[in-house]
Amino acid sequence: MEIKHQVFVSSTFKDLIEERKAVIHALLELDCIPAGMELFPATDEDAWSLIKEVIEGCDYYVLIIAGKYGSVGPGGSGYTEMEFDYAVSIGKPVICFLHSDLTSLKASNVEKTEELQQKLENFRSKAQAKHCKFWSTAEDLGGKVSRSLVQLRKQHPSPGWVPGRYAITESTLRELQDLRAKVAQFELGAVLDANSPPSGSETLEQGDDTIAVSTELKADKEGSKKRLNLAPSWDRIFSYCGPSMAAECSDTELMSKVKLAFWHEVPTEYTKFNSLTDIIVPYVIQDQIRVQLQALGLIAPGAKKRAVSDANVYWRLTNFGQKHLINIRARRRKTE
Repeated sequence: MEIKHQVFVSSTFKDLIEERKAVIHALLELDCIPAGMELFPATDEDAWSLIKEVIEGCDYYVLIIAGKYGSVGPGGSGYTEMEFDYAVSIGKPVICFLHSDLTSLKASNVEKTEELQQKLENFRSKAQAKHCKFWSTAEDLGGKVSRSLVQLRKQHPSPGWVPGRYAITESTLRELQDLRAKVAQFELGAVLDANSPPSGSETLEQGDDTIAVSTELKADKEGSKKRLNLAPSWDRIFSYCGPSMAAECSDTELMSKVKLAFWHEVPTEYTKFNSLTDIIVPYVIQDQIRVQLQALGLIAPGAKKRAVSDANVYWRLTNFGQKHLINIRARRRKTE
């Protein structure tokens, strides 16, 4: 979106006509909107109120001082100094440009009276307490304003102004408010869903429901096998494989934990089959277990970023899965 910053240019006028032109040209090249008191006859209270409003609406304030103090208001301060003081008082980012050699100026461009000379000297001292640069010619001033304003905008970012075609109308604002409300409602729903079982999952096997599987055990070192029907509950399977997914795990690790759940269902009379690699759970059952745990809202595909060369499949616990795992695995106090 095209954004422009409005810059208030404050200076005496008649002695700095060419210098102001150079500054305004520099601001326009930076896509800024110049503003200044030469647009207003600042000789009464209403005009001064208007100037203050313009300063308030600007993003940045630029002060140029040469050899003139300028018109003095009823309170004894010059209007240029009043503009500067007001900009500082409301926290506008300010940058000052002071002429480097007042003795080189034409006699018509310097103050004649001792009173105004002193006011100018005091004003220059005040301005030097802020971010300050010195200039000698109109061309020199324009270049320094351009470079300094680039830095000022980086140090003090301002929202600026946008063309009317980009402005937010009341209808657009209402639409944004409606969208924000819908997003908030959606996010709340997502949080609630993440901490609850999926809709419709109550019809699925879960908890103490069992899954009957015909497994194979190796009977001895020669590799003879024995078929054995085992039926662990879904909670038992999940209690074995869940902890490994707390920080995500590979599919291979997940299935090894699933096999462990089946292994601990083996009756004690089969203790001679004492190697975990000796139990075989059919691949079709492994697929069914993956799908069931996902359907119950307990697990989801891994979300961590990994190397492109990593072709493994990873799994993680959902928020609901974490809560359910804690519920079935946490040790409870014995009741008396």
